[in-house]
Amino acid sequence: MKRLILLSLVTALLYQSCDRARYHVFRSYITEYCYSEDIDLATTKAGNIIIHSNGVIKRYSWKDKGEEKKKYEEFCRNHNDLTYNKKREYRHSPEWGVCSAVDFIEIDIVSNNNFDSEHPAGTSLKDIVRFVSVSPKKFIDSGYKETFNWRRNRPEIFKKDSMILSLFQRETENYFPINRLLKDMGRDEMQMLPANTHGILFFDKKPTADKEHKLKVTIYIGNNRKLVNYITKKFK
Repeated sequence: MKRLILLSLVTALLYQSCDRARYHVFRSYITEYCYSEDIDLATTKAGNIIIHSNGVIKRYSWKDKGEEKKKYEEFCRNHNDLTYNKKREYRHSPEWGVCSAVDFIEIDIVSNNNFDSEHPAGTSLKDIVRFVSVSPKKFIDSGYKETFNWRRNRPEIFKKDSMILSLFQRETENYFPINRLLKDMGRDEMQMLPANTHGILFFDKKPTADKEHKLKVTIYIGNNRKLVNYITKKFK
């Protein structure tokens, strides 16, 4: 009988220990920021342009200690993500709230060839190219209350390229669509982007002149920094 009681107590203690290990009060919704010094371009099967991280990726998460934890907390402060305060279950690592630490401020794109009568070589194509992605920024800014109904309101452009699926994670309702012409993008509309595929560039028009264009894509990321990449695109 004593052995049975002791076994029950040990089992209960082990269960409680495991239970505590599976739960944590998360102060911030974003659980991990991924930082890459290098951003590259690629083309999807549908012919659209992917902006994605490249090279070594540094990760800063809620589980870190020391300088890495301080950096993670700095990213959370910068994005006003400090009052989530929810106790949530996890096992090895949370499967939500992973994003890029690199926020875009502005994107410009020009071609080496004449695009049409309104866009000669070397002039900005920001009025005919749109940036498509997702971000939890609106969810966080709303005090973690506002969500997006993808089943009812999914923008049509999100159905036009199978690569768009790589933008989504779990809890998609907490991620809002980004779908704007580059000329209309505000300074804070490209924050907390997906960690790997940051976004996809779509052309609203096709060229009337040359069909092959070497495109120069300039991404401004703050602190007077900019990333410049080139990619050749053949329009059908």
